[in-house]
Amino acid sequence: MGIHPLPGYPCPNEKGGYDWMGDVDGPTSYINTGTFNTSGQQLNAADFGFGGFEIVDAPALSSDGVNDITLVIGATTAGATQLSPSPGAGQPGAAVASAVIHWYTAVRGVGSNPTEVTNGTNLSAKTVRLRIAAV
Repeated sequence: MGIHPLPGYPCPNEKGGYDWMGDVDGPTSYINTGTFNTSGQQLNAADFGFGGFEIVDAPALSSDGVNDITLVIGATTAGATQLSPSPGAGQPGAAVASAVIHWYTAVRGVGSNPTEVTNGTNLSAKTVRLRIAAV
């Protein structure tokens, strides 16, 4: 997986962590097990040089505008989640070590019925623009 920061990133943010913005290549062989919790492209904070993600934000489309994506922060392709137990009311959540991008075959919208990309699909010619706050 190629990670391509935009010029000037990462940079310190006002909260003592870091902001990162750039592009991430799609996987050479997408993982689709047929179960949402164990499918997708896993991103690890350590791959970006961080200890944890506070926020990972992405537009809904791949660089070519063909694939829709959904991003789940705190998930892994092993089906684990780092979001449980959730913080109590009024308590901040902890930074998490990973997130998962789910790629879909078409842009979701009214009248569309996209499906998750099939197992083994090569998406490496596509990128997703990410905005990350990390520690």
